[in-house]
Amino acid sequence: MDLARSELNSLLDKAARIDDGDGEPDPDSDLYHRYSLDQLSDAELEAEIERRRKARESGARTAKAAPDGAPKARPAQSTRSAPPPRRPAAPPDEVRQAYAALEVPYGSDFATVRKSYRALMRKYHPDRHTQSPDKQKTANELAQKLTLSYKLLEKKLRK
Repeated sequence: MDLARSELNSLLDKAARIDDGDGEPDPDSDLYHRYSLDQLSDAELEAEIERRRKARESGARTAKAAPDGAPKARPAQSTRSAPPPRRPAAPPDEVRQAYAALEVPYGSDFATVRKSYRALMRKYHPDRHTQSPDKQKTANELAQKLTLSYKLLEKKLRK
């Protein structure tokens, strides 16, 4: 319950900052004005998006072909197996949610994150809530969420 309250409070704070003009502006709002997209109807906007998508696809196809129009030769396969694909970096929304789950401000340093994680785990550890199965189940889910958030931020902040 406290976690949901803290996430709600952080969202309300962010909304208040944006309303006051102190928050981050919408990164796409300038693009709409710069390219006069705010004056297009929905149908015209959809047509423009489709035109740009087709232009990107045709550009990608021509980049794959060699200058004389023949497809590029594929490099020879190595006998060694390829390394596993790298996991993409966590999107900012996941990082923001992790900060909110640990009840620390976005952008806090690792020491603050660690301190908050330990305090919350002391408070919500499943072993401390053995009175009823419902409370223990809820505490277990919350502890897992806190641990995942902590590990995500640990990877991000210890680069």
